[in-house]
Amino acid sequence: MDAGQKRAWLREFELNGFVLLRNFLPRELVREMYEQLMPLLAAEHKKAVAEGWSAGRSPGRLALHLEQFARLPIGPLADPRYSANPIVEELVDELLGAGNWKRGWTTVEACWKGSQYMGWHSDQMPAHAADPARSNDTIRVTYNVPLVDFTWRTGAMELLPATHRMPRDWGGLDDVANIYPQRLRLDRGDALLRDGNIFHRGTPNLDDAPRPMLDQTYLKYSGDVARP
Repeated sequence: MDAGQKRAWLREFELNGFVLLRNFLPRELVREMYEQLMPLLAAEHKKAVAEGWSAGRSPGRLALHLEQFARLPIGPLADPRYSANPIVEELVDELLGAGNWKRGWTTVEACWKGSQYMGWHSDQMPAHAADPARSNDTIRVTYNVPLVDFTWRTGAMELLPATHRMPRDWGGLDDVANIYPQRLRLDRGDALLRDGNIFHRGTPNLDDAPRPMLDQTYLKYSGDVARP
């Protein structure tokens, strides 16, 4: 990786809590991953509708850990440009410490027409903050790959820049009158690297087609065990 580009990406991540990687993956590879996952998503969506979105599902939204499906990841999902991208993992080395992390789970998240705003949340559990009263450390990084274009219509992700550094005991956002999120416009082939601490949410999908996205999680070791 070019040293100047690496420095620029890391500076963006430090400031915002995320960095956009434009035109990062071949669109053909993204299309192949989409085609690989859509039958699985369609089957799980049909089941969720039949069950009334029970078992912890939010209406219109699914999040599937692919490791629970024995045949995955194979094919396009096993392509190292996604599963072990050298540029992503060089950045993760800088963020979590070389030799001090492991790959976590691979998830596909999707929302359908009729889904609503998610609540603001971070992915990091409060119990894993070293000191809830001080700024967070980066201990979890997620590599997101949109499998379709993310627009205002298809249910793009919104993030609150710099919230990755807020102390865990600061609390939620329910009593904050005004917030100014960044809604990400992503094209197929773009990717996102984000801190697990940053506040974010999914927005409603107004389109007739589902909006899927891949998550590859990287976890920092704490002693001999990787933190969730």
